[in-house]
Amino acid sequence: MSLAPTQTADLTRSHAPTLPALQRSSMRGDGVRWTIGSGLVVVAALVGGIGIWAGTTSLAGAVIASGTVVVESNVKKVQEQTGGTVREILVRNGDKVTAGQVLVRFDDTVARANLGIIGQQLDRARLQMTRLEAETIGRDEMIIPDDLSARASDPAMAILIAGENALHRSNMTLLESQKAQLGTRNDQYREQIEGLKAQRDAALEALDLATNDLVIIQDLYAKRFASLDRLTALKTQTIQQKGEAGRLLAAIAEVEGRISENALASIQLDNDFRKSANADLREAEGKEAELVERKQVAMDQLDHMTIKAPQSGVVQELAIHTVGGVVASGETMMLIVPQTDDLVIDAQVPPLRIDDVSLGQAVVIRFSAFDRNTTPECHGTVDRISPDLVKDTANRTAYYEARINITDEAVCLKTATRLIPGMPAELHIQTGDRTVWSYLMKPITDQLSRAFRE
Repeated sequence: MSLAPTQTADLTRSHAPTLPALQRSSMRGDGVRWTIGSGLVVVAALVGGIGIWAGTTSLAGAVIASGTVVVESNVKKVQEQTGGTVREILVRNGDKVTAGQVLVRFDDTVARANLGIIGQQLDRARLQMTRLEAETIGRDEMIIPDDLSARASDPAMAILIAGENALHRSNMTLLESQKAQLGTRNDQYREQIEGLKAQRDAALEALDLATNDLVIIQDLYAKRFASLDRLTALKTQTIQQKGEAGRLLAAIAEVEGRISENALASIQLDNDFRKSANADLREAEGKEAELVERKQVAMDQLDHMTIKAPQSGVVQELAIHTVGGVVASGETMMLIVPQTDDLVIDAQVPPLRIDDVSLGQAVVIRFSAFDRNTTPECHGTVDRISPDLVKDTANRTAYYEARINITDEAVCLKTATRLIPGMPAELHIQTGDRTVWSYLMKPITDQLSRAFRE
């Protein structure tokens, strides 16, 4: 079925948009495109601006750590190596003390008695050495050391000195007595020699007479004026006189030998006496050295009965309160918190960040105990880092300990209360500057690095 031309034209006109409608539709399309384009431009500019800012803006990096204010020389524990029974408590918590001030006294009865016994033994040993020195060189009098003679008014010392003096005189008297006996014998021998010499002289004189008579009788016998018996008798007499003279000479020599022996014996007495005294002196010196060491130990034990402050500061955590109570060996009796030492901060650095911490690094410090509005940030430096992990068994944590010196305390805390040991602190240990882009990309690059390794 076909349509007439007139009908076709009418149908075309009925479906074709009018001119105003087409213009309105075109304007709406342009507005949407302009809006979208503008939005994309804004987004691109924003993204580009952020990218440029992230790539060019640097932020200071830091390792965040917690810390505690401490005294540079640390709190001192007051302990006693040997322990003891408390006799007197002279301080209380909060008391200010100076170095060397007496804090506690223990009962020193046993320590003092032990020191007295050892001291008396040492005095006796020294006096014995003085006596033996005098005997070694043969001196009649002992020379008492000045420090001992100064105590001669002490009854115990007077008894010791008198005893050693008496023993010295007795030993010297015995030696002189033995030598005197030898001298008496020698005097007797000398008198005996004088008698023997007189007999010798008489025998020699008789021998001379007999010899002269023999010469005369021999001449008379040759002329037959004397008998043979007379000649024989004179010869016999002459021989006897020679024998007697020889015997007397031998007797004199024997007695003189005894005198020499006694002289040697006297010298030997001196030598033996001095040798014995010298041996005893060496033994006494060894004993004295031992007693000196024992006395030093006893004095040290007595000194430990008086507990003194190791340095100036304030008493804290006093643990003894009962007179007569027993303090065990090594027990902490109290703490002394120094007041004059510089205050520093001990920081706990996480093990994963220790590679970012080094000596001399700058540190920003905030003290949480102070009002942040009135107390500015303080600054410091890393002074020391522990060489190994510090394990906190109580909290089951591990960390590296870093010592932080406060460099501007007088400036940053001039309006705040002074620092007190034990205060908490928040620390920002400054590391190198990094761009914002590197901070944003680091987690992604780290994850990609681990992913590629897997």
